[in-house]
Amino acid sequence: MRFFLALTIALSACASTSGPRPINVAAVRHQINDTIQAEPSADRSVTSMGAVRESRAVVYTTNKAGVRQEETWIKDSGGWKLEKSTAMN
Repeated sequence: MRFFLALTIALSACASTSGPRPINVAAVRHQINDTIQAEPSADRSVTSMGAVRESRAVVYTTNKAGVRQEETWIKDSGGWKLEKSTAMN
């Protein structure tokens, strides 16, 4: 009986923890790269990631000619969408 009570208390303590969850940057990178590759004129791919939050990510891409861009992506109910893109020197 004590074991059951201790187990119940331990599990409820784990279930009630709150706070920010860590962001899976690799998953975000994969999702955004998949979105880019689905574009009809996909000539670039994700080369690195900048700041990543739950609904916003900075992504660095390189096209086939080697030109790099800094892109800001926004996540909404439909997935990741490109908000703006800036060429890098």
